[in-house]
Amino acid sequence: MTEPQQVICYAHRGARGHAPENTLLAFDLAFDLGAEAIECDVQRSRDGELVIIHDGTVNRTTNGVGAVAALVFADLRALDAGRVWRIPQRIPTLAETLDLVRRRGGTLNLEIKGESVEESVGTAEAVEPVLRALEEPLRARLLVSSFAHPAVALLKERLPWLRVATLYSGREWQKADMLAPALAMGAEAIHPSVALTTAELVTRAHDAGLRVNVWTANRSATIRKLIAWSVDGLFSDYPERVIIARAQLAAQSEPQQTGR
Repeated sequence: MTEPQQVICYAHRGARGHAPENTLLAFDLAFDLGAEAIECDVQRSRDGELVIIHDGTVNRTTNGVGAVAALVFADLRALDAGRVWRIPQRIPTLAETLDLVRRRGGTLNLEIKGESVEESVGTAEAVEPVLRALEEPLRARLLVSSFAHPAVALLKERLPWLRVATLYSGREWQKADMLAPALAMGAEAIHPSVALTTAELVTRAHDAGLRVNVWTANRSATIRKLIAWSVDGLFSDYPERVIIARAQLAAQSEPQQTGR
């Protein structure tokens, strides 16, 4: 079994089990709960602003309607991204999120989003100059991922220093080689869903020099099982559950003191 403290806790869209997802409030709370990293999603508004939101539309997470790519930034900014929680929040920009990570000192996993591979590649191209301008300490704490593998391959080619990862979901990957796309682009890690993750996959990835960060683990039993399989990172809507599980496993692995 891997040392439990080696498993990195990634707060999925921030501490979204406790606060409005992909908001500055959720990101701050995630760090307060002990997460070493936050994960968020970046897209482009119609006028080219890089905004942090998961869905292709604003319908689910805000009090507005419409596609993110069809709305200008001013309209997106006017929406309440905390509507479901009744906690007023705004859709953050990428710049604001980077400032928060800079201030808190954690790691950021930035997921490139788009309604198509082409849109995702376009978002990656828009993100590139922002990442290129980052100072060294923040560069080292950045990981970029996407289901659209050409988007992260483009960024890795243009920014060789960038740490990237390939995301996976869906039955089509149960028999496909998840390692090949990651190895081809020089990725650091693969990010399979819980459903796709097996102990054998983790071993194969590690043998190939790849880290394995798994999404989204919310049940304590699942978290403990994945830690036992030696995964490198866990994404969770409830980061405190990862913190508790790895602390418990660390305590169990400590040598028992015997009296004389």
